[in-house]
Amino acid sequence: MSASANETVVLRAIDAIWNRGDLDVADELFAADYVNHGGLVADLVDGPESIKFSAAFYRVAFPTLHVTVEEMTTHGNIVRFRWTAAARSVDDPKDESVAANQQLLTGITRSRLASGRITESWTDWDRTAMLHALGVESVQVVPINARPFGRRTPP
Repeated sequence: MSASANETVVLRAIDAIWNRGDLDVADELFAADYVNHGGLVADLVDGPESIKFSAAFYRVAFPTLHVTVEEMTTHGNIVRFRWTAAARSVDDPKDESVAANQQLLTGITRSRLASGRITESWTDWDRTAMLHALGVESVQVVPINARPFGRRTPP
């Protein structure tokens, strides 16, 4: 597929799954053997179910979640994008009058595509900011990904 076609697949995934919560779109856009390296359920679930679970989890914690792509580049079958996620906390997700209620998170994702589907992704994001947004003041970080650095090499 062309670079623009791959970018369209990724942008559709972000808009439909993460921004609108249309989890069923994952079955169409993610390969059956999709691997979410270092994701929320990296060692538990592969395939579209991995993304469905992750998106559902974050959308429960942040019902107004909206991901904005700030920059996107494509090299061959790898799409890299820098993103910002914003949401109001679950205390009062409809109260738009409180600017301090807004939570921001930034990250970079690299996705590999084949035959029009996302086959694997690597995401680096500010985990400390997420924990703070969830009200966790301090934690001891212990790696939970027991799988060696994925089944494939990172882009």
